[in-house]
Amino acid sequence: MKRVSIWLRALCCAAVLALAAAPALAVVPSSSTLAPYASKAYIVNCSGLNLRYGASMTSEVQFVLPRGTVVTYISDKSGWWYVSYRRNNTTYYGWVDKKYLAPAATGAATGSYTVTADHLNVRVYPRLTARRVGSLTKGTIISVSELNGDWGYSPTAGGWVALSYLTPASSSGQAAAATVTPGSTYRVIATKLNVRSSASLNGAIKDSLFGGVSVTVTRVSGAWAYVTYRGGEGWVSTSYLG
Repeated sequence: MKRVSIWLRALCCAAVLALAAAPALAVVPSSSTLAPYASKAYIVNCSGLNLRYGASMTSEVQFVLPRGTVVTYISDKSGWWYVSYRRNNTTYYGWVDKKYLAPAATGAATGSYTVTADHLNVRVYPRLTARRVGSLTKGTIISVSELNGDWGYSPTAGGWVALSYLTPASSSGQAAAATVTPGSTYRVIATKLNVRSSASLNGAIKDSLFGGVSVTVTRVSGAWAYVTYRGGEGWVSTSYLG
């Protein structure tokens, strides 16, 4: 019995030593640790943000994302965020430096809005301390083409406005897009009208036309018209032709 007892104690000691020598298993974070960011939209809040192939400053750059670009958070690594970015009906993926992103305004989107304040300041940058470049009166319908936090850039107004003083134009009786005829000449009725490479708000901006400029419509696609004018051509929203 004494020999059996000694043998059992030796066996237990060997097992304990084996466990102590074994490497510890890595603790894998659960997906809940990413919950605060999962499926959330963020916007670029600098003049240009590199979308890279890897989470490093030395990684090759895929694109430079302009201010106001919306990206979707997927995962993170050492201060870098892996995001998705949609351009021209194609989704791209890459890494960005997260300090140049800001949460997108809840429920905000590009499109047409109506001013709800008696007087809404238009500013050169998306912040209250930025220089004022104009103002809008209540009921004015404007287009918003870029988002930056609680601000929206309006090419119609020529600057940034606070989104809290806007309401979607579709819910406030916005007039339908103007009917234009190919071959006819019209004038720009917006303060500034973007000329795009395609018939969409996602189309790259090629030029901007100021109010009063004459354009000739060559073809129409939905609410967009392809126009020619002195010095260029491209797509514009028919809502701002008259």
